[in-house]
Amino acid sequence: MKKSSILAAALVVTFASAVMAAETTAVAPLDLKLPATAEAGCCACPADPTVTGDVYVGPVSKYLFRGNDLSKKPTGSDFAIQGGIDIYYKAFTLSYWGNALNGYSRGNANNYTETFDNTGASTIAFSGYKRAKVNETDLILDYAVPFTIPFLDKLKFNVGTIYYAVDAIEDTNEFYLKAAYDTLLKPTFTVYWDNMLATKAGLFYSGAISHKITIERNLFAANVGALVSYNQRNPNAAWTAEGDGVYSGWHNYELTASIDYTPTANITISPSYMFSNGLSNAAKSFGINAQNAYGIKAMFAF
Repeated sequence: MKKSSILAAALVVTFASAVMAAETTAVAPLDLKLPATAEAGCCACPADPTVTGDVYVGPVSKYLFRGNDLSKKPTGSDFAIQGGIDIYYKAFTLSYWGNALNGYSRGNANNYTETFDNTGASTIAFSGYKRAKVNETDLILDYAVPFTIPFLDKLKFNVGTIYYAVDAIEDTNEFYLKAAYDTLLKPTFTVYWDNMLATKAGLFYSGAISHKITIERNLFAANVGALVSYNQRNPNAAWTAEGDGVYSGWHNYELTASIDYTPTANITISPSYMFSNGLSNAAKSFGINAQNAYGIKAMFAF
């Protein structure tokens, strides 16, 4: 069985188990005896789950995605403005994310042309300057699976979908399955599957660790992390005109660091740094080389 089929089956089984759990709860016998407060005329019903969320925005020195410099222009990289909003309700998270590029960019199709040769290498020719514009918007739906493995209650699973709408490139979608273990370094493992553009396996794997260090309680915290990835012909990791994901092999690694400054309970300001580099000759041949990116983000939680 292909790995993409295995991933799709895993997603179906996970969602089915969640539905079965919900149905079991729905048909459970009802206890019709009212609490004393309700019998006295006072409403003691539990409050409905609340909707919470956050909104954020900030500049980055370049837009890096899976090691690809997506803010590339003919003379180098240009900065971008990125922002989004997250809405949380019960086990669901709905997110919107956008990227605005300045000047020459892959997303501004009207001011450059990009051609690929038979090896997948690209050549960019520009025809003029364009003002910054939003060139990508993503929509993400995430579900925290209410399922635990006996004796591994710290192991949690999330399933979700990401829809990518990018100027000058055909829209696509990925499903993902994420496993996270709540222990030292918070290890995670995520599998992505492109179900729209992939002509081969269309899989991308990433493993990550992270650690948070409290510098001053409720005011300053430092975050460090590391990630490694493996590409199995996922078109969102390496591009060609055919969109087949090019190769299967180790893709890139990333090292990240950030500082969270929280002057109030609702506001967080976070300067950040990322270093990314290719992990194989195949990845490096498609432009997954050493990259540095700096940024700062302001977030408001509600």
